[in-house]
Amino acid sequence: MEYLNLEQIGAQCPSALTQTQSRHLSHIYKHIPTTRVIDILEEKNWKPTAAMQTGTRTGYEDTVPFKKHILRFRNAELDNLSNEIGDTHPEIVLTNSHNGRSSFKFHVGLFRLVCSNGLVVADQTFDQYTIRHKGFKKSSILETVGQITTHIPQVVGKVQSMMGVELTPQQRRDFAQQAVIERWGKDRHVNLDELLTINRAADKGNDLWTVFNRIQEGMIRGGLNTYVKKDGKIKYNKTRAVKSIDENLKVNKMLWSLSETMV
Repeated sequence: MEYLNLEQIGAQCPSALTQTQSRHLSHIYKHIPTTRVIDILEEKNWKPTAAMQTGTRTGYEDTVPFKKHILRFRNAELDNLSNEIGDTHPEIVLTNSHNGRSSFKFHVGLFRLVCSNGLVVADQTFDQYTIRHKGFKKSSILETVGQITTHIPQVVGKVQSMMGVELTPQQRRDFAQQAVIERWGKDRHVNLDELLTINRAADKGNDLWTVFNRIQEGMIRGGLNTYVKKDGKIKYNKTRAVKSIDENLKVNKMLWSLSETMV
């Protein structure tokens, strides 16, 4: 596995390397560079594998160094757990910003190599951990990392349980339909066959875990045919790719929650 160095992180996610706070913030705000947290995680062998930040509208380029960003970390010492769930690796997912609108938030994540799916476990399964910039302590980060590491075998166990649940054709469609309702509401109709499409040989299974991943990939990637009926007219459209960090987390946690109800 190749990990990202700071230069690579900066190329993909410049806000993660920012060492100063936005000029719009008062002196009360305490700036804690994301690089400081990266260093602390590396002490525990959690190393960055992916990084991105939210987009910037034209005319707001001066906000780039302070935008919300997300980094994913993997620990080679947990590869033995990864082997128990095939091509999927446990991760720590970190979000932060330097515009005063976000604390450090840590989520339990999973990364499926075959389709580059970055999954996030729902909060009701394992709470996200929030650490404010004000009052920041290294010990708080280390404690959070320790708690997440302790929970990861349980997450792996839940994935194994999902792998053991075979879904009938109707159950697959019910799962997809409920995911559509949770994502877009009851008025939007989405082509469920497209959402359940098998894109590669590794996705041919009909167990809950595999179906979960197919639906997740379809929702995040976008491009699904959809329509809405209104005032006797039908408006056709395609779903948009999910590019927002918050929306990505929301979709992932929603799908995880739905999956857990089916185990």
